[in-house]
Amino acid sequence: MAHGSALYIRETELTDLTEGTLRAVGTPTSTAAAVARVLVDAELRGHPSHGVAMLPIYLERARRGGIDAQACPTWTSVSGSVGLVRGNGAFGQLAAELAASRCASAAAEQGLAAVGVRDNNHIGMLAAYRKYFTDSGVIGLILNVSGPSVSAPGAQYATLGNDAMCLIVPRSDDKPFIIDFAAGTVACGKIRSAALRGEKVPSTWLLDAIGQPSTNPEDLDNGGSVPVFGGYKGLGVLLIIEILAGVLAGATVSPLVNRQRHQVELPMGCSQLFIGFDSQLFGATDTTSLIDVIANAVHEGYAGTPPHPYLPEQYELTHAEVAREQGVAVPHVLAAELGWVSA
Repeated sequence: MAHGSALYIRETELTDLTEGTLRAVGTPTSTAAAVARVLVDAELRGHPSHGVAMLPIYLERARRGGIDAQACPTWTSVSGSVGLVRGNGAFGQLAAELAASRCASAAAEQGLAAVGVRDNNHIGMLAAYRKYFTDSGVIGLILNVSGPSVSAPGAQYATLGNDAMCLIVPRSDDKPFIIDFAAGTVACGKIRSAALRGEKVPSTWLLDAIGQPSTNPEDLDNGGSVPVFGGYKGLGVLLIIEILAGVLAGATVSPLVNRQRHQVELPMGCSQLFIGFDSQLFGATDTTSLIDVIANAVHEGYAGTPPHPYLPEQYELTHAEVAREQGVAVPHVLAAELGWVSA
């Protein structure tokens, strides 16, 4: 259903369209389904920056060599609780799903597990891999190292990755507690989504090619950068991710990762680290009630009604309810580019 400049597409239809588009460039059916699941999940949760807007660059990279649509990741067991996955130039979602699955199952059996991912491509929204941990009753921590797009505090140029982390905590009410964010003030894809919609961005999101604040989203891919959030404390968070998911797990760091939009003929070579903790590793059995204490403390800190959202995951859950009822809003220009509608 069209509305304004967007096309509203139901979840099942959007999944079918996404899978069909991927298969059209030679992607095997099972791989297309895995990639589509992650992209559509991001759309449902209100993050189109990580959704089907990724398809054009995925398709270009598949045609030009940055993604090998036929490839599959490989697994190496390092020890009983530690493993390593190599992406092998495949769609990054495949290695991420393999790592999440093995990590969660091993943590459920042994209490603690870690799986590193090397030589991978873009894996999409980190929270998309939550089901492996929630189904196993395991707390999951995912760290991701990406290519340079972020500038250090006070710097003018992008020299660091917009690295991300995601914490997934199962709860008894079947609604996991999830924290998912990148180290930049905003995910790069949100700036590109604004460009797709013809909108400006807040000047706090973006620096232009000479390091000046900009509201023009086109500046991001013309030598611009995203500032790291929180000054030097945010830089500290980014460097923690670099050390754990980069140096330790991936044998790389973000300055060495290929930028997927600028080096489309090369695999990104990015890395991830998946860590799983049994929810009762230290004998605690009241995870849900303790998280409720934290959530209530946040709520009670407001003199009146708190804003919405006031906790991570609230926006995503609300957006998913609406999207499943009304459909996902896909910009008409994107749908036309993908051949889903006439231009």
